[in-house]
Amino acid sequence: MTAIPPQIASPGKEYEYTYEAFTKVNPNLKYPMAAYVFFEDNSLTKPKWANAAAYALLQLRSNQAMYDVVINQERCSTLKFILDIRFLTFLSNPKNSELIKKIYNFLIRILRFTSNPFRQIPKVENTQQTADYLANSIIEKNITEKVKTIQEKETQFHKVTSRLSLKKYQNLFQIIDLPSIASYTQEDRVFASQRVAGANPLVIERLPALLEKFPITDVDYQSVMGSSDSLQKALEEKRLYITDYKVLKEIKPGEIEIKKGYKVQKYIYQPIALFAVEPGDYPNRRLVPVAIQCYQEPSPENPIFIAPSLNASSSERWAWQMAKLIVQIADGNYHEFISHLGGAHLRMEPIAIATYRKLPLEHPLGALLRPHIEGTLYINDAAVKGLVNPGGTVDRVASGTLESSLLLSIKGAKEYPFPFNESFLPMTLKSRGVDDPHSLPDYPYRDDALLIWYAIHDWVSSYLKLFYGDDGAVQNNQEIQEWIKDLTAPNGGQMTGIGEIINDDPTPQIRTLAYLIEAVTLIIFTGSVSHATVNFPQSSFLTYMPNMPLAGYRKAPETNIQNEADYFALLPSLSQAETQMNMTYVLGSVYYTQLGDYGNSYFTDSRVVKLLQEFQEKLRTIELEINARNEVRFTHYTTLLPSKIPQSTNI
Repeated sequence: MTAIPPQIASPGKEYEYTYEAFTKVNPNLKYPMAAYVFFEDNSLTKPKWANAAAYALLQLRSNQAMYDVVINQERCSTLKFILDIRFLTFLSNPKNSELIKKIYNFLIRILRFTSNPFRQIPKVENTQQTADYLANSIIEKNITEKVKTIQEKETQFHKVTSRLSLKKYQNLFQIIDLPSIASYTQEDRVFASQRVAGANPLVIERLPALLEKFPITDVDYQSVMGSSDSLQKALEEKRLYITDYKVLKEIKPGEIEIKKGYKVQKYIYQPIALFAVEPGDYPNRRLVPVAIQCYQEPSPENPIFIAPSLNASSSERWAWQMAKLIVQIADGNYHEFISHLGGAHLRMEPIAIATYRKLPLEHPLGALLRPHIEGTLYINDAAVKGLVNPGGTVDRVASGTLESSLLLSIKGAKEYPFPFNESFLPMTLKSRGVDDPHSLPDYPYRDDALLIWYAIHDWVSSYLKLFYGDDGAVQNNQEIQEWIKDLTAPNGGQMTGIGEIINDDPTPQIRTLAYLIEAVTLIIFTGSVSHATVNFPQSSFLTYMPNMPLAGYRKAPETNIQNEADYFALLPSLSQAETQMNMTYVLGSVYYTQLGDYGNSYFTDSRVVKLLQEFQEKLRTIELEINARNEVRFTHYTTLLPSKIPQSTNI
């Protein structure tokens, strides 16, 4: 029996790969991109997608217009102050007396014809009379006070505009909502929570042993966690965790041209951040930031910054804020190029192309996968042309050169941090040492993602078992074997670490039903849940630049003697902040399709319909469970509510 009506045929054209898109950036980049986006995959033709995108863009345009009004009001006020002062200077210059008299009498003649009160204004014959009248008239009764007020406002304005402030970044949000993170950006608890429930909750890992390259002492640790705790005790109790951004060494720092012929250096960092879970057995034990090293190798110029105590000086607190900001910059680059572009968009692209090429729509696997690849080629093509293109948005706001950043994305798609066969969610959590809820109780991403992983796994397993009764049925299915062959071919998908290999035959194949179930579960999870995990929080965490900038603009601090000016020197400009806001707001705001919603007429086989209904009911139950969890857990997390997860990587 077929899964869907066979008359709904797949496109007959053979889809090809091309290296053109990325080779225009760097000839060393070789990862398949679609040669074109065919009509069936053009998600812009779908009204709901187009409406959502248009609404987000209109909001941005309106927001920009309102922001321009605010800025121009300030500029107009300043201009008025300057003109008023210059006018008074002009009045006081004796050389201008005759001209002043002519201008004044000309204006009086006009006013006599337009307003009764001014008909009694006398005609003046000398400059002194003009000045006396101005000084005592209703129009300029307190001219001396006005000069003083103007001068005071001008001085105050220049004091404010001479430096950045968090308020100025917040003022970028005029129509679109200022995300709540703006009120808590500098708080340690929020910094820690973003490791487990932020835009990129995929980096944190348990620390099994102390690192030579990160020589923190017990004295430093106890200054944060208390004298009753110790590094050794925390290690034994599996309470130490790190985020290590060593892979960012592969990014070459870029530049930004702020005006013609004048470029500013951008900086990329490779920090290590240490966190500890509070000791004890209660369920809501917090994850606490302890220490940060801004580069990989310790040195006097690369010290370890410790979370400040209550008695810390202002300079120590600003140094700590800068160290946290450097972690956020690193996490933002890891997020965009490894977790997001590489781990979702690029990893799904060869799967989408091979599926269209080798699995007809009437094929059971082809029918199952089609909704989970819809829009992927379209949005990737749009990104290459208008987002990750030379001189495009990503090129402007990210830390590194576009070439080095895209190379890192390809690494993220192929093998980092895990190749395909090691990317099954339970396996990655265990590999990172974050699978134990007792050791790391506050990890909302893990807890919610696992619920959906197993729901997808059950749906895929029950579906595929309808059509493939044993391993032999999988091995003998020509379309499935051609599909995996296309995924791994040097002139095809070039995917590595996928498929089953046996000793006497190194050719990757799909040899067992169990592996097919795991692989398809991962594909659906990647296109839907993994992408949603890192895409939609952009509107909450990355639109507000001071929370997660994508570039730094000075070296990391070399001492713990820093100040507010040093902190803001690290941040990008308001112009860069606006560019990042515009990009991340649209990407994080457009929802199209919903996980589990295949449409009422997509599957016609009654057996499949029943299984699908069970899957949909599980997703509804998971939604209720996540909402219940958010009533009691330490860190609120709604990103993976099933109703907020699209079927595919389509934005």
